[in-house]
Amino acid sequence: MGALIRLVCEHLALNHVRRLDTASGSVELRGRSLRIDGEAVEMAPAPLLLLRALLGAGGAVLSREALSELLELRGSVHALDMTVSRLRSSLPDGSLVETVVKRGYRLRV
Repeated sequence: MGALIRLVCEHLALNHVRRLDTASGSVELRGRSLRIDGEAVEMAPAPLLLLRALLGAGGAVLSREALSELLELRGSVHALDMTVSRLRSSLPDGSLVETVVKRGYRLRV
């Protein structure tokens, strides 16, 4: 039984944990658990989904259209802006999420 538990833990650590070293510190996302430099951060579901997408991009720019589709906002610019605002206010350092003018958003890595 112990070997099976160890195997499952290793699999989850390799495949379901997103880690990224950013300008604001080390970000680690495990399911719904977010840690920045080892400190737990509570976040609502929509900003967490947005952060998951930005982490997956690894510092690349994600377009506003792609993020709107991901959040199922149906082209609502204001709703996306509010979700980004909530994400920034939830983070210890709101400047972690960068706006790229006329392109979209990215994480400062």
